[in-house]
Amino acid sequence: MPDDEQIDSEEARSEPDRETREEHDPLATAQREIEELTDTLKRLQAEFENYKKRVDREGSERMRLACERLVSDLLPVLDAFDKAIESAKTDGGIVSLHRQLLKVLDRAELREVDSGGRFDPFVHEVLMMEPTTDGEDGRIVEVFQKGYHLGPKVIRSAKVKVLRREEPRDDQSEEEASDNHAQLEDDEKESPGYGEEKE
Repeated sequence: MPDDEQIDSEEARSEPDRETREEHDPLATAQREIEELTDTLKRLQAEFENYKKRVDREGSERMRLACERLVSDLLPVLDAFDKAIESAKTDGGIVSLHRQLLKVLDRAELREVDSGGRFDPFVHEVLMMEPTTDGEDGRIVEVFQKGYHLGPKVIRSAKVKVLRREEPRDDQSEEEASDNHAQLEDDEKESPGYGEEKE
């Protein structure tokens, strides 16, 4: 039985022989190169696919932001149309222009914030509160400026006046209650940020 040292030396000699055979065997060399190139190609293909997806995402985001910016810039024009129509009260050319502008903005997924019900802090901004003893608390009674959604995002909150329920006190006369109401409105107008648009 051969000893362990002799077996190890034979194995050591056979490994370089195997490598030498592979180096001299053009088929084995070509096969190894094909495998290396295939791995490199697969890696490059995966990197390119990731790059394409990232570019598509970034392009879509840029388009969405550009559309949002354009629509935000058009909102004051839309407000001016609303005021002009309200003051003109005619179905002339300005009303037709207003409809055309609304159609364009509708295609960009612009929707008006519903301000016909209760106050919603996510889509409304309270500019004034009107005390009431018989009205519904939080009910919108006046819209100072319309709000708009662009797709799912609120790009401008509606500026509104809401009712605030107050219980009448027995020791307070109607005249005192009216004076308190007037003072409350004056205080709101003097508060910081009154009438300013959110960005």
